[in-house]
Amino acid sequence: MDVLASVPRSAVYAALTCTLAVLYLALIRVYTTWNYHRTIKHIRNIYDKPGKKEIQPVQIPYSLPFLGNVLDFLDKKPGNFWRKLFQWHPRDTGACTLLLGGRRTHILYGERVISAMFKNKSLMRDVFEQELYEKIFVFPEDQVRNAINGKHHEHEMNAAYMTRPERVNELTDHFCRVLEEVLDKDANDIVNKDSIGLYDWLRDRMFTASTTALFGEEFFKMYPNYCEDFFYFDNNFMSFFFGFPDFTMRQPVARRDQTLKKLEEWSKAMHEKSGGSPVDPEGPAWEPLFGSRLNRARQMDYKVRGLNSRSAACLDLGITFALSSNVIPATGWMLMLILNPEGDPTLLGRVLEELKQAERADGSINVPVLINSALLQSIWTETLRLYTDVLITRNATQDTALPMDEDGKTFIQLKKGDNVFAPSMIGHRDPEAWSDDRAPTDQFYAERFLQEDPKNPGKQIFSMTSVGKFYPFGGGRTICPGRVFAKQEALGALAMVLLRFDFEMLGFVDKDGKATDEFVQPALVYPGTAALAPGGDMKVRMRKRERSS
Repeated sequence: MDVLASVPRSAVYAALTCTLAVLYLALIRVYTTWNYHRTIKHIRNIYDKPGKKEIQPVQIPYSLPFLGNVLDFLDKKPGNFWRKLFQWHPRDTGACTLLLGGRRTHILYGERVISAMFKNKSLMRDVFEQELYEKIFVFPEDQVRNAINGKHHEHEMNAAYMTRPERVNELTDHFCRVLEEVLDKDANDIVNKDSIGLYDWLRDRMFTASTTALFGEEFFKMYPNYCEDFFYFDNNFMSFFFGFPDFTMRQPVARRDQTLKKLEEWSKAMHEKSGGSPVDPEGPAWEPLFGSRLNRARQMDYKVRGLNSRSAACLDLGITFALSSNVIPATGWMLMLILNPEGDPTLLGRVLEELKQAERADGSINVPVLINSALLQSIWTETLRLYTDVLITRNATQDTALPMDEDGKTFIQLKKGDNVFAPSMIGHRDPEAWSDDRAPTDQFYAERFLQEDPKNPGKQIFSMTSVGKFYPFGGGRTICPGRVFAKQEALGALAMVLLRFDFEMLGFVDKDGKATDEFVQPALVYPGTAALAPGGDMKVRMRKRERSS
């Protein structure tokens, strides 16, 4: 008793508070776990009953009030949260619910329910687009309103300049011309280097060509460091989206604001040089000051929508994100996988054979032939399957029921205001959807999407059927309008690099530049980052390839 009496009262209170807190958190875990198993049992019982069945997604257990599952969900190792979840949670439920920062978010992963989500008109992206304007770009209220109210203009521009084949081909042709110039200038210097990081080299060259094709040839004269600044923003994109406090992100915030300032300065200068307005988008396919039809249309639309210069700069950064953030890492993965010394030793030769079929006599690329090459399409699709981490986001504008099974008898219930995520990492890595005797689901297999042509025995054709399990560009009315250009850009860049250079493999390095025997792994990022950037590189020595006559 004397010992207890000597303990300071403040220490007793602190110990008691900690004990009560731990007990409280333990009780939350016990309750949510009990409720989870009770709901799972209820769902199983409903499945056995005849007739129409409506179910609520089961809440995944958690311990922390308000935060709920958020700390586990924000695991930066790509796909790790889902791998752990499905070690004990049954996939055949088709859906579950997470508590993320006080918000109930339904996670959909059943093929039928995701297909239904894409078709449903009451599930909208508006809430998340507003959060993008507010959290990532810090739009004031009037600019958020103007951006959202004029969203239909953006859809019209995308339809005119991003999905019409002839307009996409124009953009691809200019991208290829700029990339050809970049590679030709680079060729004499690069072959004299004993070692380069293949992905870092490719990233900078592709970004230069893509941005020049979009914004015009004056852009990099005014903003030569845009590539470095953009990918810094790209690496921190999901931190902005998840609303991390500014004091934890002082450098990313400062870098973002500096990037936007530079974009404002470029736009102001180009408007002055062009006499106050860009050249008519329906005029030439490309011009030096504002570049592509798409960019000229966007610059004119910013004024129509009442967006100020900073908001316009934000959307310029946004379109760069749309056209570069995913396709450049995906192209890097394709190149490294094809050249991987530990992979299929016949793959490079077979890829080159297809590329040569698309190469014209003058060395240019016949893009329509290229993008219809069976093996290249399979490699592109397999790369997106393995290295894309997209969160397809929707919000229920009214009470909604989505079918869970093929016969339409079991439905998932969504309440008005509910948030819905469909993580591509779940569907893309589903063993049942992608099982193949020739290669495990989580391993790159170049021929995964090839099958024998029933009309031409002995010839392989590209085949892709699991739409509800494969959605790297989203789906439904809001499917990414840049997906056609992305494919052409990626395969065009791959063709130009492989047809121009031979590569001697020197080994792999990790994210710190240290030598490793392991093939490059994805960088550590928050979920929903889209195409995963490499967290390391492949070291190579490059030489000019001798062109065949």
